[in-house]
Amino acid sequence: MKRALLLAAMLSLTSLFLGGCWNASDIDNLDYVNAIGIDYSNEKKEFTVYLQLLSFEKVAKSDVGTKSASTPAWIGIGKGKTYVDAVGNISLESEKRLYWGHVTSLVMGEGLLNKGDITDVLQTFFRFYELRYTMWVYGTRSKLDELFTATPNFEQSRLNMLIHKPTDNYKQRSYIAPMRLNDFIATYYEPAQTLLLPAVSISKEVWRKNNEPLDSMRFEGIFPFRRNKSEGFIPMEQVKGLRWVEKKTNRAPVSVTEKGKQVANLRMRNPHYSVKIREENNKPVFDLHVKVNGAITDLNEQVSEQTLCKQVEKIIEKEIRDTYESGLKLKADLLELQKHLYIRGAQRFRQYDIDNNQFVLEPSSLGDVKVKVEITSAGKYTYRMYKD
Repeated sequence: MKRALLLAAMLSLTSLFLGGCWNASDIDNLDYVNAIGIDYSNEKKEFTVYLQLLSFEKVAKSDVGTKSASTPAWIGIGKGKTYVDAVGNISLESEKRLYWGHVTSLVMGEGLLNKGDITDVLQTFFRFYELRYTMWVYGTRSKLDELFTATPNFEQSRLNMLIHKPTDNYKQRSYIAPMRLNDFIATYYEPAQTLLLPAVSISKEVWRKNNEPLDSMRFEGIFPFRRNKSEGFIPMEQVKGLRWVEKKTNRAPVSVTEKGKQVANLRMRNPHYSVKIREENNKPVFDLHVKVNGAITDLNEQVSEQTLCKQVEKIIEKEIRDTYESGLKLKADLLELQKHLYIRGAQRFRQYDIDNNQFVLEPSSLGDVKVKVEITSAGKYTYRMYKD
């Protein structure tokens, strides 16, 4: 009996030296998915899933701190009647187990966005436990395989490209705010609210290597969602007003022209806005108040600070109104005015929403747009000589 107890004790002590990760796989025996693209063919009634995978040997730095010469991208493409079938067809020909915990980007193709209600696809996607809700989400009109194989500048890792790290680009040119998956989900199911999905595309207009054009990524507009489906595509030129109702705006350039001649360029940042709601003819009217600071980056004529501020205020007001009108054409609330009405009283919103369409805006719904601009810096030069 004592011998049996001694043996049991020895076995218990031995187990303390064993590793705790019984089911863990060696990192060399996994293929790491970094981006997922989903598209849909209405003609074939078929889903296509694109997986971007990167070699960690190429991503990581060496012991001496130098980067690898290139970062090749591997693309897995699967097709099926459902999203799960398409992913399963990729797994059939995968040499190793696919690991999804490093996915940092989800890109939806235009075919999927035009499908209509995509709730079933999204719920299937969200259900998988390895995926994280902090990944970035985009829509695109470009081919997904070309997007995933775009070349990064200076032989950097593809993990530094726009779809994986959009914040650096947004900080230096704040037009369309990037969106994470958790924010997408929260807004997607909200009644009376329009979701603004950033759109990315491929361009060969800017970067060259040895005089050969390179594919690079850029934001090109938005796909507004309402009632769980996309309402179409709006190019960036028509939604410039979004940056004035986004508190994260860090660098918004404004060019002031007069009689076809450029007078000044300014860099605006940190806008603060408020919405006041009043009623006219039993319909809601929204007054928007915006306050924003700016710095002069280029001044070609001697113009007073007061005059310059007034000109910038007119430009910002016009951009806000143009953005509002662009949304009305698609029945999209780009300025999120309905959100302010709904959170102040859902019952009040339903009284205006007679058709139960979750949309109460009209051309006259946007009332006063008051903009206050303050110039806080003139760069390295003083602005005193131009003040009134």
